[in-house]
Amino acid sequence: MRTVTAAQTRPTTRGERARARPREILAAARELFARKGFETARMDEVAAAVGVTKPAVYRYFPSKDRLIEALLEEDLAEPARAVVRWVDEHPGPISDMVAGFSERVEQLQSTGLTRRYLMLAMDEAGRRPEIAGFIRREVLAPGLVALARAFERAMTRGELAAGNDPLLMARLFYAPFLQTSLGAVGYALPMDDAVERGHYRAFHVAAFLRAFAP
Repeated sequence: MRTVTAAQTRPTTRGERARARPREILAAARELFARKGFETARMDEVAAAVGVTKPAVYRYFPSKDRLIEALLEEDLAEPARAVVRWVDEHPGPISDMVAGFSERVEQLQSTGLTRRYLMLAMDEAGRRPEIAGFIRREVLAPGLVALARAFERAMTRGELAAGNDPLLMARLFYAPFLQTSLGAVGYALPMDDAVERGHYRAFHVAAFLRAFAP
C-alpha cells in the first residue's frame, strides 16, 4: 500500500496555502489556548506557531475574540448541533433518548478545552459578553429546545406524564449536566472523576424518568 506523507498533503500553490491558512491558524490557536489559557496566549504566538506574521493572522481573524469565537463555533457549536439533530431524529422510547443524550453530553464535556471555554465564558462575562452570549445562543438554547420537543413527543406517546411544560422539563433535565461542567472548573461541587460523573448522570436520568412517569 502506498503511504501518503504529511508533506504530500500540505498545500503547494499560493491559492491552496491561502485557503488552508484559516485552518492552520485555528489548529495552532487551539493547541496554544489549551496549553496556556485564553488570556495568557498572545496573537503573535499564534502567528509564530503557524509561521506567519501577526498581520497575516489578523487578516483572517480581526481580533482575539473573533479567533475564540471561530474555535467556539467549531469545537462547541457544531458538535452541539449534531446532538440536537440526534435528539430531533430519535424515534424513542424516551428512556433511550435521555440515556443517549447523557452519553453525548459527557463526550462534549470530557475535553479540557471545552471546560476552558466554559470557564472563559464565566470569567469574561462582563468584559466579553459576546462569548457567553454565543454559548447561550448557539449551544445551550438549541439543546434545551430540542429536549423540549422530545419531551412533548414523549408525552404525546404516553411515555411521560401529560400536562407538564416541556421547556421547564428540559431546563430541569439539563441543569445537572451543566453543573458537572462547572464543577470541573471549580464553580460548583467538584466532580472531576469520569466514573463519579457517570454515576451522577445515571442517577439523574433514572430520577427524572420516575418523576415524570405517566
